[in-house]
Amino acid sequence: MDYLFSFHEQRRELRPMIKYFGSKWRSALRYPVPKYATIIEPFAGGAGYSLRYPDHNIVLIDKDPIIISIWRYLQTVTPDEILALPDVDTSVDDLDICQQARWLIGFWLNTGARSCKTPSSWMRSGINPGSFWGESLRRRIAAQVARIRHWEMHCNDYAAIDVPEPATWFVDPPYQMLGMYYRYNRKTIDYAALAEWCKTRPGQVIVCEQEGADWLPFKKLIHSHTARHTMSSEVIWTNA
Repeated sequence: MDYLFSFHEQRRELRPMIKYFGSKWRSALRYPVPKYATIIEPFAGGAGYSLRYPDHNIVLIDKDPIIISIWRYLQTVTPDEILALPDVDTSVDDLDICQQARWLIGFWLNTGARSCKTPSSWMRSGINPGSFWGESLRRRIAAQVARIRHWEMHCNDYAAIDVPEPATWFVDPPYQMLGMYYRYNRKTIDYAALAEWCKTRPGQVIVCEQEGADWLPFKKLIHSHTARHTMSSEVIWTNA
């Protein structure tokens, strides 16, 4: 089948493919550009930074098997299969599709850090429909899936990563102060150990956090709106 995707859908960077709380897609351009051909995101989530540079050698790592399962599904699914996915009237459990597709759709039913089963009140309100599951979103994702065929995805803990060659490391863990919304949240992280790990990565290291974090000597970066319509003071540490 031939697709007439718009120029907006064909541009070099990609738009979000998983609606994930805390994803850095909007703010990614405020962070340093990658200095290396390989970008590694050890807390991948929605991979907002990598989506801005999709033609690099992208390596996504996440401890959450649901996140990695969705990315692997997106890497192998065809545009036809994405466009054929149904709308959700009641629950994703009622849909005759694979579990990975249910998880994908579930993230687009709400704005959060977990896949949902039913449409949120925000989605049901009909305000900004392009931000939730529907025809325009299916077209957008269908136009993009071929662009991530070369990406690597691994379900693992950040500390298990062994990449001896220099790379750009974009480290965006659950925040020390507020990272409670994820399946693997701040309670699962030893921030002192993570700080030492970041300092020893070969190449360019970019670490994201929120104002108040003290596990690295962070500097202010930007003030931005969160998905919950509040202001967030983002801070950064980098070895560059």
